[in-house]
Amino acid sequence: MMAMCFWSHSHYWSSCLSSTNKNSLGVVIRVACFKKVNWVGFNFCKYHAQAVEVFRNLPESDRFFYEIKPNCYASFKVWCIDSQHFDLVVSLLKNYADIELEFAIADPNQVPEIFKVLKLQFFQRNVQKC
Repeated sequence: MMAMCFWSHSHYWSSCLSSTNKNSLGVVIRVACFKKVNWVGFNFCKYHAQAVEVFRNLPESDRFFYEIKPNCYASFKVWCIDSQHFDLVVSLLKNYADIELEFAIADPNQVPEIFKVLKLQFFQRNVQKC
């Protein structure tokens, strides 16, 4: 997920038409599926206390928080949950007007089943221009 969404030169497909202004008052949460382990990751662009509580209210065995600091200026933070809680978490996060969910995939030909039911359209991001 970090390789796909974190670095400015990363190439991926997004459910958002254009890149979101990171300086906006809202919070963008990128969502990616780890289908090999049947878990889903939620990467926050900014801290959102109520959203964090959504994850903390899940059973401890079905969630974990991961943070990596690639340098002294940046950090990558992601809440990971068992996919059985996906529908609940997405519906709870959609209740907050200041949260935008951005679903991210690496390949438009391999949309995870868990995302297909949402009937999302994906747009190419960070296309390298010659």
